[in-house]
Amino acid sequence: MALQMMLLGLMIVVALAKPEPKPAADPQYYPKYEPKYPQPSYSKPSYKPSYPAYPEYKPSYDYSYKKDSYYCDPRTPPRCANSSATFCLNDYEYPSREIQYAIEYDPLILKKYADVPVQSADNLVDGVSSSEEDKFDYSHYNGKTFDQSNWIGGAGYICPSNVIYARPKRALNVEGEWRVIVQDVAYYTQTQRVETCLFAGASCRTLAPCHRSSCVQKYVYHRMLSFDPCNAQKGLFIDIYKLPSACSCRIPA
Repeated sequence: MALQMMLLGLMIVVALAKPEPKPAADPQYYPKYEPKYPQPSYSKPSYKPSYPAYPEYKPSYDYSYKKDSYYCDPRTPPRCANSSATFCLNDYEYPSREIQYAIEYDPLILKKYADVPVQSADNLVDGVSSSEEDKFDYSHYNGKTFDQSNWIGGAGYICPSNVIYARPKRALNVEGEWRVIVQDVAYYTQTQRVETCLFAGASCRTLAPCHRSSCVQKYVYHRMLSFDPCNAQKGLFIDIYKLPSACSCRIPA
């Protein structure tokens, strides 16, 4: 009985010691927090990509010398070529701007283009160096079979020739039409070794007349990256040209 009375007293003490609940916060004394500075507002930017349009083709060179109402004829030789030439090394009417546009808008340009810009006899002629080839002198030779000049002279080829490492600006293709060659625009060049007989058909140097020798001109076909000024919408393309490649001595049967 005494134990029960002790437990009852302990429960009464614990109940009396329990804290009373705090009243709810009065908004009058606890105002709502409002920031003093305005909050920044962010909006998602709208991005619209823009792509350059292909510029309208407008020839920058003068055709007034041909006709009053210009008509482009690819078989008409350009002013840079004489009556017998098949290519031009210099061309003051060269359409550099039009070719630059064609290069920029051609995604396959690097697959079409190839060149060895540095060429000489060192890597193209066996047994002859470039310094030796440059010193060949044919000033005494005139192509006459029984002339004394046929037997004099120093080192050189048996058929005198003019050798240049050319970068033609325009050339006549195998179909008889003139094309512009991509040349010296940006870093694009196309170099060809061109060897032309000085006296085609003349007797070979240092050979006796009884051999009835003659110097003949040889050619080779070259593929070059080209541009048609009469049809600029074709862009850049590979065309084929026949250029002088060697001057050889021929002895008949």
